[in-house]
Amino acid sequence: MSYAHDLHLYPDFDRRAFATAVEDVRTLVARIEVPIVGPEGRPHSFPILDNDRIALNGLNRNCVCPPGMPEDKFCPSECDVSYPHHNDSCQAFSVDVRPHMVVPTPFHLRGPEVYWFDCKTRRRPYDLLVMVAMIALKHHLGDSMIAESSGRWKYEWNYCRGFPEGARGIYEHVFPDRAPVQNILDFEGDGS
Repeated sequence: MSYAHDLHLYPDFDRRAFATAVEDVRTLVARIEVPIVGPEGRPHSFPILDNDRIALNGLNRNCVCPPGMPEDKFCPSECDVSYPHHNDSCQAFSVDVRPHMVVPTPFHLRGPEVYWFDCKTRRRPYDLLVMVAMIALKHHLGDSMIAESSGRWKYEWNYCRGFPEGARGIYEHVFPDRAPVQNILDFEGDGS
């Protein structure tokens, strides 16, 4: 198991609230100076920030795909994000709630059915944007979203490499009327 973030949405979540959260994510992406690209990590691609879909990744410097390759095409094996050298990408942060894309699954194999999205970032630079996006989603979706992280709110969420104020502090700086941000995590790990 590697460092990851998970979110679970109950099927009756408010789609307008999700779209409003995506607006916040657009603002955060524009204000935070962390290079991000589309979900495959391809250079020269753009994150997907639609009213019913968020999909972004860090920059995969190992990518050999030509510029302009459509985001719905997978990279060849030479572009594998698991090679760590000079690579800021890992698993895409993808929350796709388009009606034809989401299928409820049992939550932890028991309890209510939810939409489950996970993202293993391996603490690469885009991890910061994943965390602030989760804060924005939780702010707008409230109890219809469950947030989990391998990281601890007190440490990983409040300090990120290169950003001493961490995801919480950056979110409060961009949206000062929402400060102080309380712990949004329903479950937090031990930082591993």
